[in-house]
Amino acid sequence: MCIQSQHCGAWISLESIGIAAQGCLRTPEWLQRIPLPIYQSIVNPAIYIDLPHHTLTCTKNVSHGAFGFIDLAVIKTPEGSKELYVKRPIMMGKSLLQEACLQTLVNKRLAEIGFPIGAPKVTHIFRLRDRSVCFAMEPVEGAVTLDRYLDATPSHLFSTVMVDCLLQLSAMMWHLDHIGINHRDVKPSNFLIVEHDAPVRKILTVENEIIEISSKYSLTLIDFGFSCIGSTKTQVSHLALSTVYPPSDPCPKEGRDLYLFLGLLYADYHTKMPVPLCQLFERWIDEPGSKLCTFMRKDKEYSKKWLYFMAGNDKITRFQSNPTRIVADLQALHL
Repeated sequence: MCIQSQHCGAWISLESIGIAAQGCLRTPEWLQRIPLPIYQSIVNPAIYIDLPHHTLTCTKNVSHGAFGFIDLAVIKTPEGSKELYVKRPIMMGKSLLQEACLQTLVNKRLAEIGFPIGAPKVTHIFRLRDRSVCFAMEPVEGAVTLDRYLDATPSHLFSTVMVDCLLQLSAMMWHLDHIGINHRDVKPSNFLIVEHDAPVRKILTVENEIIEISSKYSLTLIDFGFSCIGSTKTQVSHLALSTVYPPSDPCPKEGRDLYLFLGLLYADYHTKMPVPLCQLFERWIDEPGSKLCTFMRKDKEYSKKWLYFMAGNDKITRFQSNPTRIVADLQALHL
């Protein structure tokens, strides 16, 4: 594989965050050789990095999920101080180095296609005294999670917000699919949304289609703990995070991330959708004869487990909810 070549499509450098390492995530063995010294304070363990001109101090824990913690921290340097978010593994000694590197790659590749905050920028990767490897990232100013934003969106504005977000999301997902990355946990709570005071011009590319929109919204994809990167030709994983998906899971699967997102969104918000948009969702989600949308309307929570089962089913190698189809359908939509 192309560890010495930036033509691998998954080349990253960690030099901008003070780590002298670079390589290709398609051959991730080089990550195991990266030295990560421990700079955590012995006197005050809340100081994750304690250096003469550089400290990173946890101020509070903001979330505690099944797989990790998110802390709010303050970084202090001679130039000043600012807040960062820190992701820590839930199990002592576990490493989040691969996740940090994959997020770094996604941040870089989405920025190249016009999404400068498409993923949070990783600023530090460090080891704690319990041998855990954590990483810090920049916050997205003014952002809330997409589910919270949609909860507060009036019904008469819901379709406008949804179409705008779906166009941007389709461009993001098409690009990541194209380079072999699946997020594998694309749900509304794993997106941040920022509403701007004035519309911003965005140029979106999906396959050979170039779309120009004027949007008041910017999206950020977060939490890459389930992600994978693999071959678009063989669908064999080169790097797969978490044990939730089996090792045999094909990666990438065309349309997988959008299928999961559309299904979870439909389960929670179909009652807020106007009829034409609701019908589009049902065509995107329902495989012929599956009646999955009927199932979701009857049993929202259990159907979500079924969606994840479908997304990880190693017998399914592609989904009909691909970005090209969704963009074409949205362009033809009359609300």
